[in-house]
Amino acid sequence: MSKFKDSIKDGIIYYKDELNDDFGEVGLSRPPVPKGYKYKRTNPFNNFLSNILYYGLGVPVIGLFCFCHGIRVKNRHVLKRLKKTGAFIYSNHVSISDVFKFQSFVCPPKRVNIIGYSDSLSMPIVRNLCRAFGYLPLPLKNDKDNFLALNEAAGWYVKKKHQYVLIFPEAHIWPYYTGIRNFPHASFYYPAKSNSPVLPTVTIWKKRKFRKKPRQVVIIGRPIYPDPTLDANENMMILHQQCLEQMKKIASNNKQQEYVTYKKIED
Repeated sequence: MSKFKDSIKDGIIYYKDELNDDFGEVGLSRPPVPKGYKYKRTNPFNNFLSNILYYGLGVPVIGLFCFCHGIRVKNRHVLKRLKKTGAFIYSNHVSISDVFKFQSFVCPPKRVNIIGYSDSLSMPIVRNLCRAFGYLPLPLKNDKDNFLALNEAAGWYVKKKHQYVLIFPEAHIWPYYTGIRNFPHASFYYPAKSNSPVLPTVTIWKKRKFRKKPRQVVIIGRPIYPDPTLDANENMMILHQQCLEQMKKIASNNKQQEYVTYKKIED
């Protein structure tokens, strides 16, 4: 059983730590990323097979699944501004389907790569499929070499390949949460270092007429661009502040259905 189902009581989830509590865990281990992990997909044959899986299976099948489950997208026209470039997409993390909906429903025809925990590396077959679908596992904090490789690859996918890189700065899943949790600035080093645009997005929960559970609506915000006159660290702080403010504004300005109530346990 998932941690979400174990944690919910009478429609309420009690939490202690906004930054570290995770209610979407499925019990998978997070092994270290192997040394010299190849974050860039440069092999032509592997890329050919990857595109067949991505566009031949993932986009049509999972895209149809998203549509039938009521997921909708607002402000999709904003993506046209990024037609000739890539971007780092930042989103709140409210469902286990978050990754799939961006890849197959929100962002096609552009490919979406995802930076996330290394859970998938613990499953032999799944880790190969995840790599083909653009999953970029986070290394351990002391793994400097892989961190540098990940940072370089993220910028490469955006600047050279003109693709998207998806980041969930909240890091942990809070199902049906209607707000935006505060998140650290560290993940904004990727766009700051590569001088790439940031695209804030927010998934909100809208009431349905004939179903108890709400539907997901993905709202795309305004692109945010680094200041070329500032260094990477300065841009990292500014991008973080502007992205967080925009995401909180989107969440608060849209009426949502509170299907689950989150309450903090006070010390």
